[in-house]
Amino acid sequence: MKRSHQWTVLVTAAALLSGCSGHQDSAEDKSQTAAERPSTDPKSTPPSAPALPEGMLRLGSSFPFREVGQSDSWTVRVSALSSAKPSAKATSIPHGWRALTTKVTFTNTDSGIAELHGSLDVTARYGPEGRTAAAFTDTGIKGLTFPDIETHPIRVRPGGTHTTTVGYAVPASTAGQPLTITIEGDNPTYLEGAIPGPPASPVDTSHVQPVDTAKELKFGDWAEDSPQLRIGQPRATGTTAQGKRYAVDLSFFNDFDDTLLGNRPKANLKVYSGAELTEGDFEENLSNLPSLAWIAPQRMATLTVHFTIPGKQNEGPVSIEVVDPYREDVTYTGNVKN
Repeated sequence: MKRSHQWTVLVTAAALLSGCSGHQDSAEDKSQTAAERPSTDPKSTPPSAPALPEGMLRLGSSFPFREVGQSDSWTVRVSALSSAKPSAKATSIPHGWRALTTKVTFTNTDSGIAELHGSLDVTARYGPEGRTAAAFTDTGIKGLTFPDIETHPIRVRPGGTHTTTVGYAVPASTAGQPLTITIEGDNPTYLEGAIPGPPASPVDTSHVQPVDTAKELKFGDWAEDSPQLRIGQPRATGTTAQGKRYAVDLSFFNDFDDTLLGNRPKANLKVYSGAELTEGDFEENLSNLPSLAWIAPQRMATLTVHFTIPGKQNEGPVSIEVVDPYREDVTYTGNVKN
């Protein structure tokens, strides 16, 4: 397993529409010295809460923060999750999902007046598989998108604070499951807490068992040489004039124990069908998807993408080839059905 390489969590697919551009993150060292490690408020950790991997914080903790490209320094605190009742003005809450809120407080630790700029890159993932929560806004829930600095800047006096409420929506069945929030500044910060409901169980990663990638993998296997990549079983979703449509889950697992990921993993995907290996098309531009933000230590990120198999093939063998960050090929193969 190639742990000496730094990861990047960015997937790009072959045969996508032309004009799509990838996103490059800085390859600078993201490790923290002991003096830079965030402090945690012991009161924010319930006695029954499962232990977190080193490099992660409990929701309710405070940590130092600096926006990318900015000189102002802050201490940030992200509160524990609370259930919320959305109003008629709420946006972007999928039908049947429940609403959650958390308060994010910025404290200016500079000796001068500090400013908050633009919007922060923040991603929330729920459950052991790390699926992306939906961010929503509502009355009093403004999120982490700040007014333009030139028209209506948010300025904070030395030692002063600015607090904003952030809304996330998750499926109703996720009570008690973990929700992991990634905040990307000069260094990524990972925070985790339980979704209100029954007591959360520890995140189980024992099923992540990489297999030898010198052979074709079955859908559902974890690839050893790709940075802990898994492609699930494709499932039919409909038919178009171009052919049969399928959905497939892509999962990534950060197998680092106590370090921050430095970059984002890259992987090129191609899909083939039948004995003649007819090439199909992935339908989304997989570049810069929010669900592919940095992954916390010992945690997963999963997203669903779609592809089309041309012609009238209804079922049979399908292969998905992955070219991982080390330019090694990994091939998943299995039968698909209607």
